[in-house]
Amino acid sequence: MSGIKFNKQDGGLSRPLPGEAHISGMLIYGETAIAKVLVLGVSELEALGITSTSHPVAFYHVSEYFRINPGSKLYLQVVATSDGTYTEVKLLQNFADSKIRQIAVCDFKSEIANLANRVATLGTIAQELFDAKKSLSVLLSMKVAGADIATLPDTHTFNAPYVSVVLGQDGDGLGNYLTTANPSLSAIGTILGTVSKAEIHESPGWIEKQNVVTTAYPKSLTGDQEKKREFEILALCDGSLVADYTDAQIKAIQDKGYLFLVKEIGIEGSYLNDGFTCTALNSDYAYIESNRVISEVIRELQRVLVPKVKSPLYVDPDTSFLTELSASVLESYGDQVLANFKRAGNISGWSFKVVPEQKPLSTSSLIIDLKIVGVGVLREVIINLGLALTAN
Repeated sequence: MSGIKFNKQDGGLSRPLPGEAHISGMLIYGETAIAKVLVLGVSELEALGITSTSHPVAFYHVSEYFRINPGSKLYLQVVATSDGTYTEVKLLQNFADSKIRQIAVCDFKSEIANLANRVATLGTIAQELFDAKKSLSVLLSMKVAGADIATLPDTHTFNAPYVSVVLGQDGDGLGNYLTTANPSLSAIGTILGTVSKAEIHESPGWIEKQNVVTTAYPKSLTGDQEKKREFEILALCDGSLVADYTDAQIKAIQDKGYLFLVKEIGIEGSYLNDGFTCTALNSDYAYIESNRVISEVIRELQRVLVPKVKSPLYVDPDTSFLTELSASVLESYGDQVLANFKRAGNISGWSFKVVPEQKPLSTSSLIIDLKIVGVGVLREVIINLGLALTAN
């Protein structure tokens, strides 16, 4: 046997992914400013002045994002200091021509004691963008080092259904190495990658599809130290290891709606614990995937229906109600859009109906009722187990 080994790599061609649901944004607060830019791969970072020494946090999170979802697109901006207003979210979305579907806000120098206010601010921004048909999901990470994990607030008491809070980070890879100088680095780039990689109806924590343990970074990035594969060992943003918590303690953290990575018994790898958002669990929008489906449907209906604005609407001359033919034509446009989503497996069904007996001659408007039947997510399997004399 020769002493030569070949390790086949993937992602070098940076083949672009189809569609736009994978397009993401990233804002890093706390490093030397880098203007808004579209990044298509890690190989572009050096030319932008971003290296593992000049911008370790930005370099790490961009590298992690593309490690998880190569071929996607990332709009990036680095902001020297966070003022807590996050206006950069709106500006980056405008820079991206409103194409960003999910954005990571890494505010790793701002204390998590301000979490409620920061989530509220981002929630307001996300709602404004939704109202402007520029909707996106927001991931937020903050400085947790020095905080008491057990006393963190319950994010399900917040009213920000487009915002999720990241609490996990790497425990013995490049991420862990960088936390010495950058506490609470977080796993926000990795988790942004899982969200963008998931189909819009899929949980980013789907175990069969979303193992985040793939490779180790070269020793040249970790002070010539041999490190584990990224996220082979798991931690939280205060530096504590997930393995040092009891199952009850981990459940208590998860029940508060934070995002972090976990192990599953009998399964190799590490996985996102779920796709919680900062709203009540009984909300229709308590999970990232629900928001992504609604947002993508809205974007597509906007594309199809806006050209029809100011078009003629014919009415029955005896009643002044919209004619059935005109109503059915409009319904056909919506049905075509929603049929495509069903064929793609994004929804289970829909109803798109023009409300009857409307008088557009008087109002110049129409009301349409849209109901979407979503796709369920298997979060728990319950097996009733017992010994028996027979199988019947």
